[in-house]
Amino acid sequence: MIDLLITHANEVVTCRTGPAGAIGKALEKLEIIPNGAVAIDHGRIVDLGPTPALLKSYDARRVLRADAKLVTPGLVDPHSHLVHAGSRHEEYEALVTGKRHAGGGILYTVSKTRQASSSSLRKQALSDLDIMLLHGTTTMEAKSGYGLDRKTELLLMKIISGLKHPIQVVPTYLGDHVLPREYRGRRDKYVDLVIRMLDEVRPYAEYFDIVCGPASFTYDECYRMGSRALELGYRIRVHADEIKNDRGAQLAARLKATSADHLDYVTKSGIRALAKSGTVGVLLPGVTFHKTEMIPKMFGKRLLPAVKSFWPRLVRDMINGGMRLALSADYNPGSSPTQSMQMIMQLAARLYRLSYAAIWHMSTINAAHALDRGGNLGSLEVGKRADIVIWRVPEHGMVIHRFGINLVDTVLKDGSVVVSGGSLHDR
Repeated sequence: MIDLLITHANEVVTCRTGPAGAIGKALEKLEIIPNGAVAIDHGRIVDLGPTPALLKSYDARRVLRADAKLVTPGLVDPHSHLVHAGSRHEEYEALVTGKRHAGGGILYTVSKTRQASSSSLRKQALSDLDIMLLHGTTTMEAKSGYGLDRKTELLLMKIISGLKHPIQVVPTYLGDHVLPREYRGRRDKYVDLVIRMLDEVRPYAEYFDIVCGPASFTYDECYRMGSRALELGYRIRVHADEIKNDRGAQLAARLKATSADHLDYVTKSGIRALAKSGTVGVLLPGVTFHKTEMIPKMFGKRLLPAVKSFWPRLVRDMINGGMRLALSADYNPGSSPTQSMQMIMQLAARLYRLSYAAIWHMSTINAAHALDRGGNLGSLEVGKRADIVIWRVPEHGMVIHRFGINLVDTVLKDGSVVVSGGSLHDR
């Protein structure tokens, strides 16, 4: 007798790989069980295989038929700026129309977030989490970074770590997002503040995220902050090589970071360093798409046909170089205001020319490794948490081929149904 048996799925996509996730050629090997079933008990997967075999092996308190539907692991989103206030839609219109716009940017969001109440920030975060859950995300990371002072950063970390929601939220301290206005000309003082804050926010944060780049902090400043974070028991994440190459990948490798994110301008030496360190490279196609950076800045106004191959070639170099890669929505109010990992999977095919198999691995098991949780979730395997999505399509490729609509029918978190018929369950 078990708690739940999902049966008659047209496809059960397991995303089972080796212990390190899908790397290299393994990205293209997607395990699919036709007419599949998944057995669940006490929130864990106890078996999976063809429906006839599991029906013979188990009695279940509840049977959930998935006729003509797809069953996959829950999506994992390893990079978000969840808690913030304000919108930057006016700034975006100016970007796409080429008009001037006063203000804007990260510091605009900082000012709005500092003015917001804790209750409004929490309410908005929970609303965003609901949207993410409806679109199939069951585990995600969330950063601070829109406070940039002691009071607000501490508040943001308390909110993130205290969110009560079916989605598991992994908290990250991002005190070094950018230099706040009040510290212009006093960079060392602000770096000192971030380092002091590391100890104070430690009870609320699992990771410390370092932003290494010309708009934020130098390699040496980042190494100083990261070294102290390691001493305090943090694991490290790095915003790396987003605007230009600033040795962000090398910094991530040196600090043995769990992830290095963005990597738009990573070099071959950076790729080698990340592959050797085992750091997961997190790709953010929503940023490229939203900021209309399909043509990278390095080519300026020369719209050469060869430029079209830039992003696919860069990602292929990372894969061939032995890196583990994951995908993320990078939900934030400025550069990627989407809560949908479905959209990110669809963009990854269109911008990076990745296969369906690679995209599924990057959005599940590899993304779980980007949160140090690959041994517990991210794939359908015996003993793992029963985080499962049932889709309103029969085949896995249809989720990526289609775009602009939500294809999720049912979501299970730890074996409990939290979305049914495309609607949230009452909590």
